[in-house]
Amino acid sequence: MSNDREGLIAANEELYAAFEAGDLDRMEALWIGEPDGALAKCVHPGGEFVRGVEAVLRSWALVMANAEDLQFILTDVETLVQGEMAMVNCTEIILRPGAGPDPFASSHAVTTNGFVRVAGRWRLWLHHASPVMGAPGGDTE
Repeated sequence: MSNDREGLIAANEELYAAFEAGDLDRMEALWIGEPDGALAKCVHPGGEFVRGVEAVLRSWALVMANAEDLQFILTDVETLVQGEMAMVNCTEIILRPGAGPDPFASSHAVTTNGFVRVAGRWRLWLHHASPVMGAPGGDTE
């Protein structure tokens, strides 16, 4: 089971590495392919559902084209593996060097990444990121 978790964490980390690199080929290699590509879903922070792997990859291309020099620090990483399906929940600390007057500007999002094992490899079928409004870890009531 630990190999499952290690592979899952590696696949999740590759999502953010591909994003940071702006590498659409790496991003595409992470997502579920056909014939199950219709199952792919993505919600970028503040956005609506994007459905189908082709539309999901187009959305990533647009986000990456408009997101220069982003870096991600992942915290609160939790994993769940159930057979051929798995989930990673985490907090993204998104660093934007040189954004605005603060050279160390950052924002936070909470994320759920859903994976399915295909031919022994974890592939994404869901990415859902929601912006954290206010101080991370603060009282929301």
